Amino acid sequence: MSLQLTRERLRAVYAALRYFPPFSRMKLPTPERVQFNIRRTKALDGEYARWCNSDDHIIDISASRNGHWQTLSVTMAHEMIHLHQARARTETRSQHNADFQRIGKLVCRRFGWDFKQFI
Repeated sequence: MSLQLTRERLRAVYAALRYFPPFSRMKLPTPERVQFNIRRTKALDGEYARWCNSDDHIIDISASRNGHWQTLSVTMAHEMIHLHQARARTETRSQHNADFQRIGKLVCRRFGWDFKQFI
């Protein structure tokens, strides 16, 4: 049986991951300061965006691609790294630059995830 995604549940997953290193050291915004949306796209697992250099952060999660705890938590963690990079201004034209990969490897090691699938 697949997880039914709601904004409240996405907020809860974000909040939980925020308490674990390396996220706990990133000073990420509280869940109330992030807008969570559920999409039905099969083209991507999730997406991070923000409004024109503002502090309005948006994380979209695809219900079509995240039906289990494992995929949902991996996708949320991935988008949280993008959020961190936006705040730290370490984004580049390459979406998954060296900084993203460095942090992603830390996250995968911490949670026991396969980095090859994380990217």
